[in-house]
Amino acid sequence: MTHPLTGRGVLVWLGVFFACIFAVNVYFIVISVETFRGEDEQKPYLQGIEYNTTLERRAAQARLGWKADVAVQRLKDGHVRIEIGLKDAAGRAPGGAVLAAELRHPADENRDHVLRVVAAGGGRYWADAGNVTSGVWDILLSNDNRRVPFEATARLWVP
Repeated sequence: MTHPLTGRGVLVWLGVFFACIFAVNVYFIVISVETFRGEDEQKPYLQGIEYNTTLERRAAQARLGWKADVAVQRLKDGHVRIEIGLKDAAGRAPGGAVLAAELRHPADENRDHVLRVVAAGGGRYWADAGNVTSGVWDILLSNDNRRVPFEATARLWVP
């Protein structure tokens, strides 16, 4: 029942082999394009136009000297609690801060979460991130009180 291997048989086997390689490559390309579009910002053009304003806001923030410490812990119920400590240049709790936060996944913006930040007093804030997956996340903090510019980012390891 075996046939001798001929040049035509080798050609067919090579064609099947490369067809499989081509099909797998097309599959990987389609999956990667559908899951990561390559952009991190929603409006990069507008962000570029407003870059001088961003630089002015960062300079004003540097003059204030506010610093944020961020800690994360997973509670027994599976939720992730993020604790934020905010201090001014003198090490005191700054007044007038109304923090907003966004938890961003470094590779998949579909997994980002807008957090509701609750003031606990004395420059301490906390937010419940729900039941996010373990791993590396970025948190973006900003002050909703536009009179006092403050933005900070931190990379977190969520247990």
